[in-house]
This record gives sequence, C-alpha cells and structure tokens, in this order.
Amino acid sequence: MMKRLCTGIMLMAMTSILNAQNLKKEDVTGFWKLKESGFYENKKKVIKDFDDCRLMRNYAIRDDGFAVYNYTEESSGNCMPSEPRLSFWRIVEDRLQFYAGDQILEEVRVTFNKDKTITLSTYKPEQIKVDGDRLAEKIINTIHYDILEKKD
Repeated sequence: MMKRLCTGIMLMAMTSILNAQNLKKEDVTGFWKLKESGFYENKKKVIKDFDDCRLMRNYAIRDDGFAVYNYTEESSGNCMPSEPRLSFWRIVEDRLQFYAGDQILEEVRVTFNKDKTITLSTYKPEQIKVDGDRLAEKIINTIHYDILEKKD
C-alpha cells in the first residue's frame, strides 16, 4: 500500500513538472496592449468595464531587461496618460517581476492563452491577515488579472 502511495505521489510530481509552462524571455518581450482586465471573486472571473482610454494601457517589455508600463485614465475623449513607469524585469519561475533597485514594483504570474494572448495575474504567495477588518483583508488578497495581446 505504501509503495503504491509513493508511486502515485511521484507520478503526480512528474506530471506537474512536465505540464508546467516554461517561461522564456522571447515569449514575453515585445509590445503588449491591454485587451481585458478584471479580478476573481469567489473563484469567478469578474471583467472590468473598460472604455477606449483604459484599453490604451500597455507594457513594452524589452529584451535588454527594461520595461515601460503606460497607464491611461479618464474616459473616451478625455484620455489622461500617466507618467510611464520605467523598471527592470526578470523571470522568476512562472512569473515576471518588475523592479527598481531592491524594490519589486509588481510581480505577476504569466499564463499563455490559446489565442496567443497572455494573462498576467497578481502573485500572492500567501494570504494576508488584517485583524478586525474583513473588507481590507478581502481587498488586499484579491487576485487581479490583465489579458494582453502582442502588437507587432
């Protein structure tokens, strides 16, 4: 019985390793434009309502290790670009880290989609507890996602 259990665990581990996506520099470099954004609530996807201004958000992930994030606010006809965020980027397992110096500005899991888009979702290695404030705890632990399409 114990031998079967160990064999089963080893098979599951090997399957997990083989199925893990191999994140490579050439898969993530380029100009990526926001296609969809949202968050997960009770394990269900909630898509944010975005207009043309917010859909102008983009990442330029360069192969020299620099990344530029352009963020646009307001509504159609009144788009207000923010100051572009310049950072470095690196691959850590299945994630991208955007950083400056010793500070991680953003860390996201990368998922490759069948339609050749990528999904960047908030990386939270563990839940954060907020004593006495369930709403703050819910907000801080919310997983957000952005679906990005590569532009040539």
